[in-house]
Amino acid sequence: MNLVNSVFETAEKFMSNSMYVDINYEQLEVVANDMILRKPKRFPNQNDDKDEFKSCLLQLIGGSINYCYWYGRSSIRPSKSSSTKMFEVVEYAFKPYNRSGGIHSIDKCLDDLIKYLSMERFPLLEERIKHLNELRLNAHDYIKTVIQYKDEKIEFLLNSMVQIFPGYASDIFLKRAFLFFAQLNRIFGWFEEDMSEIPVPADYQVPKMLYHFGILNYDEDLEDAIEDAQLIPKGSVAECEIRAATILACQQLCQKTKWSMSDVDSYFWLRRKEINTPFHLTITSDY
Repeated sequence: MNLVNSVFETAEKFMSNSMYVDINYEQLEVVANDMILRKPKRFPNQNDDKDEFKSCLLQLIGGSINYCYWYGRSSIRPSKSSSTKMFEVVEYAFKPYNRSGGIHSIDKCLDDLIKYLSMERFPLLEERIKHLNELRLNAHDYIKTVIQYKDEKIEFLLNSMVQIFPGYASDIFLKRAFLFFAQLNRIFGWFEEDMSEIPVPADYQVPKMLYHFGILNYDEDLEDAIEDAQLIPKGSVAECEIRAATILACQQLCQKTKWSMSDVDSYFWLRRKEINTPFHLTITSDY
């Protein structure tokens, strides 16, 4: 199975007879033209030449638990949990990490990370612990493989990821898996050709931006639910349509702007705080 194609195909199936979400292609054309004039909006230089292996490992660890930081409105966050804070906790737990093992082995650092996440009361702790434990046996070998094949297509590495680490495979749209490779692209410039071919990591902020710019339209009930901060159930048709439409709309934006997926994703993500449009709320380990 070609996993990249399967995600696009799944998105198309959801949108072929959608009930809650549709894509305004005329407005998409307008936004695409505006994006071309503005040029890509990119993350600050994240290149880390100190320890390539450790940087990749921390992205794999952080990516495995990079989801759900609230129980409702974003203001309801025990200890102000966030993606930024989660990665800070990961880096803190792995500060003494020693690749050769011993008292600072990956197992010891993962044990410490689980303790820190528990003390910080991150949501979905049981899921996070499960996903972290999946990394104990094969994380080192997988990172070695990623570095070895960094000049190749990501399909082989993606297939290996979802087989070795089921937590990464559980999402129907593989958001965290694609984000892992996008992050390595931002840090090291790897997989540049693939960045125009893989789906955008579909979560909540990019659809919020697409809705704000009129590219996505929601039916009245879904629109009201999002405005009222009602939880949209994980795996519901409405939730899947939001993410499916995001993937297909961003695919069109990539084609029209000639930007990579990473550039399109960054353009919207980095502008997310410029607007007050609410995003849909879903308690999920997918994003």
